[in-house]
Amino acid sequence: MGVEGAYSPVGYTITPGEWASDSSIVVNSRENRRNIIRLIEQSNGAPIKQILEDIRRGKIDVYNVSRTFIDSIRGKFAPNTVRVYRAYLPGFFQSVLGESAFSRTVFDRLCPGAPAYVTHVKQSPPREKVVEMLRLSPPLYRAVIGGLACGGFRIGEWLSRRMSDLEIRPDGYARVKLQAGQTKGKYSRNSFVTKEVVGWIMDYRTWANAKSEYVFPSDGRTRYLWASAAQKIVKRAFEQVGLKDSPDKSEIYSLHSFRTFAGDQLRECGLSEKFVLAIVGHKNALGAEFAYLDWRKIEQAWVETCADKMCFLSAKPKDYEQTKGENTELRELLTVLLKRITVNPTVERSKGGKEPNLNFTPLGAENPLYLEEIER
Repeated sequence: MGVEGAYSPVGYTITPGEWASDSSIVVNSRENRRNIIRLIEQSNGAPIKQILEDIRRGKIDVYNVSRTFIDSIRGKFAPNTVRVYRAYLPGFFQSVLGESAFSRTVFDRLCPGAPAYVTHVKQSPPREKVVEMLRLSPPLYRAVIGGLACGGFRIGEWLSRRMSDLEIRPDGYARVKLQAGQTKGKYSRNSFVTKEVVGWIMDYRTWANAKSEYVFPSDGRTRYLWASAAQKIVKRAFEQVGLKDSPDKSEIYSLHSFRTFAGDQLRECGLSEKFVLAIVGHKNALGAEFAYLDWRKIEQAWVETCADKMCFLSAKPKDYEQTKGENTELRELLTVLLKRITVNPTVERSKGGKEPNLNFTPLGAENPLYLEEIER
């Protein structure tokens, strides 16, 4: 792949920063674009501005840059991720260099893509391990993990929430709004987090003295927490509680594991399959029904079936309902007993004047039995 010389870009171009921050795409896509630029810089050993300038001056070839980038990520990322990242390159170089600077035909010939296939399965953590992770986590990641485990969000959906997206109800739980432009499938939906998770968010923001509009601000106020940073911390939390990837990486634990976990928990609580799919955002599984969802009914059903059971550190015991019933029976029994044990106002106090004489009717006795305590 030789370098044919310098050229002048034809047509309109934008900067790499403008390409990465395009507001017309969803949050996860913007995150991917930033990763692409960072990985191009790492693989080619220079800032992106210098790389582009060298391409314009004919010092290096755009296809060499592309091939170096693709070769560097093979083995580090899953085949499907390599396929996705490779697909970003034509749009990127045409946007920043111009249409004449990049040929898709030449790109496909010189930088061929490899077959994409699933190489690992994202495991769902057991509930007791999630509880252990939450107990061990600092305020920020307790709120992050709690929301993922409760709401079934994709990581970008959860980290990019603003405080205005949380509609906190009088009972303390919150409905979380996700607008169409902020979701992978570009459709609006809602999810829900428990009173417990709302409390963790407020505790974190108080502890961090957070003033940003974002629920999980990064440095300063204009940016939310980076997904890559969250992945590293949560990965360590998985390992800390004994949840490690298999040696061949065929089974792994990641932030996405909480999506499966949340869906399973919603089902175990008794929420209908249709409502579970709506909350976690499996639009394709719902088909045409997705356009006719009644979110008021979904919220009501979630409150009735999940609001208490999906609390992790303040959860009621599994035998709560049985114990509650037994306690009710015991209270009724004690009520009957107390009715049969009464102070007899007609009997004088015992000789010492300390204790009253008691009128006691044993349970099941047909005839009253009066006992007086008499000091001898």
